[in-house]
Amino acid sequence: MHDEISEVARHRQVRGGARLAGTVADLARPITVVGSSMPVGQLEVMFRSPEVTCVAVQDDEGGARTGMVMRAGLTAALTGRLGYGRAVLERKPVSSVTDWAPMTVSPDDAVSTVATRAMERTEAHRYDDVLVAGSHWGTAATADLMRALVAALAERTTQDPHTRLPTRATTYHSLSRRCGLVRGSATRAVLVLLDVRGMSALNARHGLETGDVVLVEIAHRLRTGLPRGCEPGRVGGDRFAVLATLPAMDDIHAAASADQLRRHVLGRLAEPSGGLDELVWPDLRSSVVWSVAGAASPDELVAEAEARLARDAGAPLEVATTTSATGPAPAESSPAAPVPGVPPTSAASAASPALPRRGGRGGVANLPARRLD
Repeated sequence: MHDEISEVARHRQVRGGARLAGTVADLARPITVVGSSMPVGQLEVMFRSPEVTCVAVQDDEGGARTGMVMRAGLTAALTGRLGYGRAVLERKPVSSVTDWAPMTVSPDDAVSTVATRAMERTEAHRYDDVLVAGSHWGTAATADLMRALVAALAERTTQDPHTRLPTRATTYHSLSRRCGLVRGSATRAVLVLLDVRGMSALNARHGLETGDVVLVEIAHRLRTGLPRGCEPGRVGGDRFAVLATLPAMDDIHAAASADQLRRHVLGRLAEPSGGLDELVWPDLRSSVVWSVAGAASPDELVAEAEARLARDAGAPLEVATTTSATGPAPAESSPAAPVPGVPPTSAASAASPALPRRGGRGGVANLPARRLD
């Protein structure tokens, strides 16, 4: 593949690096355990370390109780209502300032369940840490639980739960961001649309479960096989999108590079794998649109890409046509075959006429997909 394809989409979507927590074990950290007979004065010394926010307390009198002392609770006890708390408590055992009924959970408990229970506690202990019982005692901060819950909610609203690809709204937001970065520069935004042909017939013939497996496999290949910086998304029940940003180049090379990206995507989806066979693996229709250098409109890119798919919905798979924003060009007998003596990018650009500079939309190269054997 030509070097320009490796430079496609230099502007990458900002993604969070932290792994979403599913169970409390993902958030738990070790906790110091002390005996209930330790003097409060010694416990106060331990809390001088800013890393210590709470300690677990085990009953030295032979009981099976395990309690907890939070920094905020100890500070309040040592201050006292009349200011004599430290003088009164310094020599008393830790058991006198221990919460013997802390919220205790299992490492395998779901974060969503634990966070809900934590918020149901009384106001005095609502934001206390949660004890995690396991082979070793641990603790999970309520703030971490809530952050994990919010992160999971954010992922659920921005990712398709079935394919794990960004949703249509998220994909459009990413396209708008790319168009914003293009303005005033020499780069171009690119949008590739992929449509699964005959998805309803596939579901009817092989069942919904098989159809879901096909969609998940397509999503997996898009997620793992795109050039660096490209973004896949699921924009419909059987519709996928790929976003990219072309580096600075002239109109002919931009048309060739955009179509080369489309062909690269189709090449990744050409053959079935895993438990799927030729009878199940679907054909794909595709279209690609790209903006002029330095100007891009997400609405116009989407509208033009959708128009290309709708216009060629009935086109036979054996015929490949190349079109621009101004109209169709002569058809090629084999769009994937290189012209002898000419690099692949030049061959693709030869089939793509110079792009009109109007409407924030550079051109369209629309080829009904066929197997790239």
